[in-house]
Amino acid sequence: MLALGLVGLLVCSGCGWRPLYGRPSPDPASGGIGAVMAEIAIDPITTPATPDPLTGTNTSLYDARAAQLLQNHLEEGLNPYGRPSTPVYHLQVNLSQGVRPAVSLGNGQVTRQDLIMTATYHLRDASGKAVLNDHTQSIASYDILKEPFSDLSSQQDAMQRSTSQLAQAIQTRIAVFLGK
Repeated sequence: MLALGLVGLLVCSGCGWRPLYGRPSPDPASGGIGAVMAEIAIDPITTPATPDPLTGTNTSLYDARAAQLLQNHLEEGLNPYGRPSTPVYHLQVNLSQGVRPAVSLGNGQVTRQDLIMTATYHLRDASGKAVLNDHTQSIASYDILKEPFSDLSSQQDAMQRSTSQLAQAIQTRIAVFLGK
């Protein structure tokens, strides 16, 4: 069993595999993909202003909160020491969201909904040329209890989970792209 493990280590070391977030040396300032990603400036996240079909009101405040959460998650992951003074890349993100019924009773009353968030993002170099165009989606479910505070709390929790998942997916995709 031990011999099999040693053979596996030798095979992996010979194939060129290396950890995504590995540094060239143990020194934290030695670089690696984390240092490259810290040079990305995150532009303010945009959301489409669409009226809610049920109430007719504009949902921009709800969308703006989701955009703010996503912005915060991205800044924590990409720029943990603050915004870069001379960014090498700019990240532009457009966030859209929707809700669909997931579970309903036989009488049509909805008891569970899915919050669907889609982030379309563009990574641009210093000259403004797009080097990466991609999108990612997150679906978070929450219960509808017909209690105003509980419903609002579960919606906000779903938004928090979804924006966190989107930020992680964006960071991973950028790290893989830049790590090539």
